[in-house]
Amino acid sequence: MSFRSLRRVSIAAAAIAALTLTGCAAGADTGSAPAGDGDGISIALSNGFVNGWRLTLINKFEEEAAKLKADGVVSEFSTVNAPGENSATEQASQIRSLVLQNPDVLLVIPASSTALIPAVEEACDAGITVVVLDADMDAPCAHVVRNAYDMWGEVSIQPALDAIGGEGNIIINRGVIGSQPEEAFHARQLEILKGYPKVNVAAEINGFCDSSTAQKEIVSVLGSLPEIAAAPGCIGGMGIVQAFESAGREAPVVVFDTDGKSLTFWKDKGIDNGSFAALTDPGQVIAAIYVALAVLDGQDVPREVVLPLLEISQADLDYWVEKLGSDEYAANQWDKASVDAAIAAIVAGEDVLAPAIK
Repeated sequence: MSFRSLRRVSIAAAAIAALTLTGCAAGADTGSAPAGDGDGISIALSNGFVNGWRLTLINKFEEEAAKLKADGVVSEFSTVNAPGENSATEQASQIRSLVLQNPDVLLVIPASSTALIPAVEEACDAGITVVVLDADMDAPCAHVVRNAYDMWGEVSIQPALDAIGGEGNIIINRGVIGSQPEEAFHARQLEILKGYPKVNVAAEINGFCDSSTAQKEIVSVLGSLPEIAAAPGCIGGMGIVQAFESAGREAPVVVFDTDGKSLTFWKDKGIDNGSFAALTDPGQVIAAIYVALAVLDGQDVPREVVLPLLEISQADLDYWVEKLGSDEYAANQWDKASVDAAIAAIVAGEDVLAPAIK
């Protein structure tokens, strides 16, 4: 082990001790805690592009890192967004620049799970603890924190099938067809549908996980379709409801986005037919921070930490509408205790539970 690695391990051990002593893991108020004295760890976040979901993730990262800095766990943190539109080349260059700054931890939301492997391996070779977010990556030196796309496929359709009593006509709202995540997503949907012989897939649309696109796709096919009980799939519920309304037809069970605008629309329309919201969790970035701290502390952490998605039922709708701004996305409220519990569950081969709403 190099001197640099030994130093990082000792700093991480001190940081974990500080985290425990300050009670941060128990959700204590850190507003009056002393500022970091420079002996904490440094963390950088490399992000491939920016959209509303990513902005929520970045905000969650910076909020949690600021709390940990106040507790002396983190000495400094930074977020760097690669220029261009999800360019792996640009992000690789960005990662190499970050490596020269020598952070203790590098979190990466990759523009490509394959093209960025060399840059991630270079960061590992420099002694940096790397955690890849929201994607899988074949880079054994890095840890991965993500949601499971096949599970997203399950939670995008199972509640809808339950809501319609396991029978009726449905429209499947596909995501980005041809992408690896969508293939796993849709394969799980089809597997589940095999157990529902009374459910008829009347149509498939390619909504691209976008409400406006889903609305246009529904408008183009709705006139030729029978009564539709549900339109499960890759979110887009607000646009689907609007398409049905414009056609003078009753809205089916849909899957809403988890942003404040969509959830407020759901509530204001008084839709209470079993519709729900489900999406990948921007809060996974907080979990990634604590996974990195555990790795630095020498704990036995699985290389891949797969976490539950963000799911919102009718019962939780009022809570999230009140909590979120229009463009903000709901996020699971991970902390050290819940991440430790998730790691322990994975090691034991048990299901990982999302943290309870606070």
